[in-house]
Amino acid sequence: MPISRGGRYTLENVVPACPSCNASKHNNEVTGWLRRKHLDERAFLLRYATILPTLLPAG
Repeated sequence: MPISRGGRYTLENVVPACPSCNASKHNNEVTGWLRRKHLDERAFLLRYATILPTLLPAG
């Protein structure tokens, strides 16, 4: 959930994006934005699931 709509400011919730993409996404959820832009939502989610564990503290 976007921070602007009450989402938490955590690694699990924040999606890095370039300024242009971030402005385009505005306060929409990333999956809805990906669909609207006709981007590969499945590829994004698989990559996100691969990278996220390396960012989180062990434990």
